[in-house]
Amino acid sequence: MDDVSAELRLSFRRLGPWAAAAGVLVALFLLTPLLAIVPIAFSADRYLTFPPTGFSLRWLTEVFTDPDWQAAFGQSVYTATVATVLAVLAGTGAALALPRTRRATRLLRTVLLAPMVVPPLVLALGLYLAVDDLGGSAGIRTLILGQATLAAPLVYVSVAAGLSKVDPALSRAARGLGHGWVSVLRRVELPLVARSIAGSAILAFGLCFDESVLSYYLAPPGEETLPTLLWLDAGQQASPAIAAVSTLVMGMAVALLGLAVLLARPRPAPVFVTRILKRRTS
Repeated sequence: MDDVSAELRLSFRRLGPWAAAAGVLVALFLLTPLLAIVPIAFSADRYLTFPPTGFSLRWLTEVFTDPDWQAAFGQSVYTATVATVLAVLAGTGAALALPRTRRATRLLRTVLLAPMVVPPLVLALGLYLAVDDLGGSAGIRTLILGQATLAAPLVYVSVAAGLSKVDPALSRAARGLGHGWVSVLRRVELPLVARSIAGSAILAFGLCFDESVLSYYLAPPGEETLPTLLWLDAGQQASPAIAAVSTLVMGMAVALLGLAVLLARPRPAPVFVTRILKRRTS
């Protein structure tokens, strides 16, 4: 058995450089279409052309000063922020509650994850018809609800993964010290999964900010989000302003991912948890 394991390790070690090279090629294949947009954002041409014949900040300046782009950016930030708050509350609550349920856990987990596999167009149509049947009309609130529905499973998966790394004995030890479930939740479990919650909130915000299908079908005229305006503008004209907006969105996505990675770095356990650990070892 030991010989087989050593042979496998040696084989993986030999394949390491080839696997790394394959990974780099796949990454380049996936990123090249996106990176081709960046030079067009700094183009001096009137239309989308690659490679650009000259470079300028004309289109970035136009995007920053155009009231329509500014309003769309503000609308995207507003809807994504509110949807992220709702998704974090729902996803975190579900991740903390499901381990405490004894019946239909798998069914509830499947229902929670269902929005990840449902096409956004189907979700948009369902929300539109549901709101219409209730006597209302689809608008920004419906869009926020839809985006929160899409982001909640992402938050649930992230927080549940963080919670799975928490030693259950810590909660039992806290209850043994006389703390109720609210105190255990507030002083033990939530502090230990705080980084998972924060990281999932960043990813959920990025997902809601970039979401385009729900925005296109549910946002009312005059209240378009940034992806919707980008979509509409791309259908009307081939302006490099589209590339400028896309470059800014990609830059923001990279910044959000970097922030999520920073939050994932290991940190010391909270003081209360440290005390429990000391009592367990003493």
